[in-house]
Amino acid sequence: MKLEAIRREEMADIYAAMQRNFISDELRDFDAATAVLDDGRYTIYHILSDGGVRIGFICIWALKRAAFVEHFVIYDEHRGKGCGGEAIDCVCRKFGRVVLEVEKPEDEIKRRRIAFYRRHGFEINPHPYVQPAYRADGGRVPMYLMTYPAPTEDFDGLAGELYETVYHEKYLRSDG
Repeated sequence: MKLEAIRREEMADIYAAMQRNFISDELRDFDAATAVLDDGRYTIYHILSDGGVRIGFICIWALKRAAFVEHFVIYDEHRGKGCGGEAIDCVCRKFGRVVLEVEKPEDEIKRRRIAFYRRHGFEINPHPYVQPAYRADGGRVPMYLMTYPAPTEDFDGLAGELYETVYHEKYLRSDG
């Protein structure tokens, strides 16, 4: 498994895949999603199989406290084959400390997503957390932060860095 940075001209295809895999409240609009590529802390990587086949992509912010996985997609034709687990393990090896947002376990798909990350060494931080809106007409989404390899000892510092860097907002601890 290998990660390869996308080229800017590939953004339209990546964004189309984002739209197929995430609700609009979890996405920037296309222009904003493309503009964020100019931030040196942000990279979208193709996930390549050992044979060099593009099996998905992962969007990562290189933060001070951890690498933040903003979006992670394994393409439909490669799901159910262990590729997602190999990819997230690859990211954890590369970055060491990793954080991501997961929706609260309100249905089977969300519970399975949390269980997937737990199997790969992530822990839920049980503190209240709400993902800020990505767009002016978007909603805030109650979530949990999951961290690898252990729960964070500085939840407010990590959440504050996410808010400031990724969402350009001031973090005020929420009741989630």
